[in-house]
Amino acid sequence: MTSRPSLFDPDSARAVFIGRLLLAVSVLLLWQLGAGHLFDIFFFGKPTLIAASIFNDLRDPGFYRDLGVTGMEFGMGYVIGGFAGIACGVLLARWRYMAKLADPFLQALNAVPRIALAPMLIVWFGIGMSSKVFLAATLVFFIMFFNTLSGIRSVSPALCSVAKIQGATQWQIFTKIMLPSASSWIFTGLKMSLPFALVGVILGEFMVSSVGLGYRLNAYATAYNTSAALGMIMIMMCLMMLLTWGANALDARLMGWRDGGGDGAAAALKA
Repeated sequence: MTSRPSLFDPDSARAVFIGRLLLAVSVLLLWQLGAGHLFDIFFFGKPTLIAASIFNDLRDPGFYRDLGVTGMEFGMGYVIGGFAGIACGVLLARWRYMAKLADPFLQALNAVPRIALAPMLIVWFGIGMSSKVFLAATLVFFIMFFNTLSGIRSVSPALCSVAKIQGATQWQIFTKIMLPSASSWIFTGLKMSLPFALVGVILGEFMVSSVGLGYRLNAYATAYNTSAALGMIMIMMCLMMLLTWGANALDARLMGWRDGGGDGAAAALKA
């Protein structure tokens, strides 16, 4: 006779959901009751006031215009940076001599603080969409580049040698062994770079912009409207959680072989 899972079983999805819900409600309740007593409303706002600000934003047609602009900048920066990072990672993983030459320069470029680069991007690309897209793309690029490079370099040389003995060409080794082995690294990089792309766009809109969620957040903050600013931050947080959930679902669907205990590269080689 099997026993029913406990409500507090850490492996139970229902227990995890209930625990998260209780934690969120507890934090919001403490915040609400402590506002004006434990927390200064001017600095920390109040959940009910923040909810009212979010409701007002959602009723404002200008909010959806800002959301569309930020979404377009985010999408373009994410796609351009991701594609360029994967392509360069694959190229330098296969061309080791060039990788050794470029490594210190790429490390130096990655070490540049993006906040220091933002004013120069405005000088180079202007105050339009291009500067925000480029800033987001630079953040995504280095994450994808290093993840792709590490993923391809982690492929077992013995597996490649076996493929050569079986008569596989370099292209077959690359497409059937290296890419499947590096795919988990690439998908991890794609998920990790999602919030960085948004950070790049918001940072660019903070510097100079007249439209976008970053501009709206900056306007609320400079007007000392703490509740509206925190509401905008929560909207961004919810959007990013939704995107991350979608990325995790896509990852689970496309990379399901990892949970089956098999090796994708080995399976591809047998095929």
